[in-house]
Amino acid sequence: MINNLRFKGSKHILNFLKWTISLFLFISIIVYDYLYQNVEFPIRIIIICPILILIIFIILSTDKGKKIFLFIRESRIETRKVIWPTYKETLHITSIVIIITLIISIIIWGLDNILIYLISFLTNMRL
Repeated sequence: MINNLRFKGSKHILNFLKWTISLFLFISIIVYDYLYQNVEFPIRIIIICPILILIIFIILSTDKGKKIFLFIRESRIETRKVIWPTYKETLHITSIVIIITLIISIIIWGLDNILIYLISFLTNMRL
């Protein structure tokens, strides 16, 4: 029982340490990019990319990182299950939305002009 509690505590500390290292590396990338703006862009990318990959691997080795990775994988599986509309259906629905938007905007424009006319008539401004 006590060994189990020690294991959970050490696992928590290890996760915290991994997140701290990841945060430190990410902040160091930002500082590096700010301080060495005069270095050519491809060279900065060559230096930054391996560090970003290292950060990703460190984060994926934590408990929350594993949950995030599992969520992304399940999301991709669910995305494949979706029945996506065909090009023809998409074009048809989009054209309907555009036509209805134009009709509603013309109606609102007309109501606005009528209200302006009525208000100016009532206030005797005679626009």
